[in-house]
Amino acid sequence: MTLATALRGDTSRYRENTLPALRAAIAAGADALAVDLRTTGDGHVVVVGDRSLREDWGLDRAVGSAELADLAVLGDGVEQRIPTFMEVLAEAGRGAAPRSLLCEVDSAGTALAADAVVGEHGMNERVCFTGSVDTLRNVRAKLPSAGTALTWEQSDLPGPEVWEDLRPDVFSADHRVLTRELVVEIQRHGYSVTAWTVDDFAEMVRLAGMGVDAIVTSNIGELAPITRNGENTPESGPRETPSRASDQSTELP
Repeated sequence: MTLATALRGDTSRYRENTLPALRAAIAAGADALAVDLRTTGDGHVVVVGDRSLREDWGLDRAVGSAELADLAVLGDGVEQRIPTFMEVLAEAGRGAAPRSLLCEVDSAGTALAADAVVGEHGMNERVCFTGSVDTLRNVRAKLPSAGTALTWEQSDLPGPEVWEDLRPDVFSADHRVLTRELVVEIQRHGYSVTAWTVDDFAEMVRLAGMGVDAIVTSNIGELAPITRNGENTPESGPRETPSRASDQSTELP
């Protein structure tokens, strides 16, 4: 089964990473939510990215240089605002089928603070951290049992030392470099495969038919029916493979 993952919620209707956007994505059938986490200067984990803080909220500073009170006054009303991670966890955990969270973090410190909140909600098995390779290396050192996703943009696979250092649970790749053979090979080594960011309907169908474990999209309204109704059909034809696809098994531990 391929999981439908909403990137920052239903951003076609609401501002990204807000509670209304996340609720709308869940209502549209999202199995998981991909969100950005940052830590404020006074130690609170909030769901926002530095770019979004400038472009969407009009505060031209890093989240880490602001306090929670500085962020609380941004936006309109009680819900059209920057939520805390605790609020988002509570939202994801509602109902008979709690949603998983893919959390992009900027530092191991943010992951540590977020992990403490995750433990309080008993959702350790449903939260996965991602970020730069250096960030994930630090996360793995400080949180050896935390779920992690290696986000990869290059056409060739990471070297063995990256797999061994990070020990990720998920290989999260740019959808354009994924082929059926590559997906099967990575899954054969025990990793889940996530494709991002897929907003084209035909590409959603191709990837679901390929058997990827999750698809990240900004268009959850189109993706959710494909995964929910089991419309995972085989890809229609061959696709150009990454430059090292012929010997990719040698790149995996």
